[in-house]
Amino acid sequence: MASSPQEPAGGGKPEWLIASMALIFDEPSGLQAHLRIQDTLRARQSISLLAEPVSWGKLSVIEMVVAVNPEGFIVMADASGEIAFGQQIEGFAIALKRGTGARYADFDGVDAESGEPVADEGLEHPTGGRSVLLGSFKESEVALFAGATKTAWHHFTTEHGDVAVHEGYMPEIMLSKSTFPAIMLSRLGPRFSMVFWFEGQNRKLHGYPGFGHGWSVAARPVLDAVPGTKAAEVADFLTQEWLAPDLESIAQLSEYGIGQDVITQLNEALSGSGSVDKLRTVLEIFGRSASLADYAEEGDLPESATLVAPRGLGGTIAKSMGADARAATGIRKFFNVLAWRPRTQVIWGVVEALVAVALAVLTDWQQPWLPFWAVALIAGLWGLDALSNIGVGVWRLVRARRSGS
Repeated sequence: MASSPQEPAGGGKPEWLIASMALIFDEPSGLQAHLRIQDTLRARQSISLLAEPVSWGKLSVIEMVVAVNPEGFIVMADASGEIAFGQQIEGFAIALKRGTGARYADFDGVDAESGEPVADEGLEHPTGGRSVLLGSFKESEVALFAGATKTAWHHFTTEHGDVAVHEGYMPEIMLSKSTFPAIMLSRLGPRFSMVFWFEGQNRKLHGYPGFGHGWSVAARPVLDAVPGTKAAEVADFLTQEWLAPDLESIAQLSEYGIGQDVITQLNEALSGSGSVDKLRTVLEIFGRSASLADYAEEGDLPESATLVAPRGLGGTIAKSMGADARAATGIRKFFNVLAWRPRTQVIWGVVEALVAVALAVLTDWQQPWLPFWAVALIAGLWGLDALSNIGVGVWRLVRARRSGS
């Protein structure tokens, strides 16, 4: 439950550790709950940082870090800056939960009081926020991940590339390889995150991001520590660790061909608390327009934005094929029958059916012009394609007439 991200000089025992937890409330804004936590921590004289509340739909999540000693006892400070040790962090977390009326006291996904995993439908599907996917992709590809995530997206193209916007917080999705490289920005109130897909990333990821980063939510010290005292030293340690990025994870970006100069810039850009300015900085580091970060803020989208609603598997595939057909030109349009007019598709299907029947009727099956299995396979496939073109063509004709009436 407690950890020290940095080993002390000389490899000895660390003087302080940090204990991270999140209190979850049945309050949409979390503002009153934030005040209750703050008052409780001050009453306990706990040297701690308290983050801004994050509205999670019907719930709110408030994170904090508490200073503890190596034995797990909380570090307290009096008005003069002298420190002392209080109760153990496990009991302290339970007292915080009960004293503030929290629904859960989340320690690494486990409730401190019950010992059970924190599993709540309200946490799985937060409302509010916005996620923005940046890259090069077509509406048909947006339809695929809209169907897979069962969420609606708006798709539009800018001078800086394609953009897909989801009205809701979605930290990551699974993409097809054809959309790599791509970047997704996500925001939920004061919580900001980015995930990245790279060309040549490990296939074992199955389309999930190769790298992700979530900035720390803006937080403030609960106590006003007297400068130059031991309490101020502990408070500075907490702040430093709260805002520090995962340098080891960032260094692993070299596996994707990211140069050391970019990694050095990211070490700085991914530190601190999240903001739209941080999103802009990271986009510029990766050679993308900083203006694209503006879409993470709530506001109107361009009039050219097309709503791509989630569909079932069949509907998603049909929409994807239809979008590909509309975008087809030249030789690709000739070989894509969905790009033809419905009547032409039906006529072509009838021609195919006649050819398939002719193959079956005119072939001397005692002495076929090709091996028996080959002729049967050709006739069968030709016939199936004929039936599909006739069926789909008739369906498109009916739809066209209904929409025209």
